[in-house]
Amino acid sequence: MKVITKLSVMQDVALVTLNKVPASVDFVCKIFDRLDEEGINVDMISQSPLTGSYVSISFSTSSEEMVKVAALANEISREYPSVRPLISHNNVKISLYGEEMPKYHGIAASVFRVLKNCGTDVLLITTSSVDISVLVNGASAEQCVAALTEAFEL
Repeated sequence: MKVITKLSVMQDVALVTLNKVPASVDFVCKIFDRLDEEGINVDMISQSPLTGSYVSISFSTSSEEMVKVAALANEISREYPSVRPLISHNNVKISLYGEEMPKYHGIAASVFRVLKNCGTDVLLITTSSVDISVLVNGASAEQCVAALTEAFEL
C-alpha cells in the first residue's frame, strides 16, 4: 500500500520570518490582522518555541505580495524595534499527502532523507496528520520534486 498518494508543487513562494517577536498571542494576532487588512493571503505558518520573551514567526505567501509584506514588516519593526524581518522569494512549496500517513511511522524521516540526498536546505516545514509540506529554494526544487516522486512512486 502506498502511504504517500499525492505530491503538489506551488511555485514562486515568498518566505517571511519575523525574528524576536514578543511572545504573546496578542502580538501574533496583531500581525495576522494587519496581513488580513492588507489582503495578504498566508499559507504555511510556523512559530518557534518560546525562548525568553520572544519567538520567531514564519509564514509563506505569494511572491507577488512581497512589496506589501516588506512594507508591513518594516512598519512592524519600526513600532517594535526588537522585531527583525527576513524575506526571501523564489521558493517552492512541495506538499506530500496521504490519508494513511497517521497509521505509519517514519514518513517524515523518509521525506527528509530524500531531501538530504538532493543537497537542499529546507526553509520551512508544516504538517498535519495527512500531509507534510516543505519550502525549498527554487533552484533545487526540480531535483527535489523528481527525487520525491521517484522515492514515493508517484
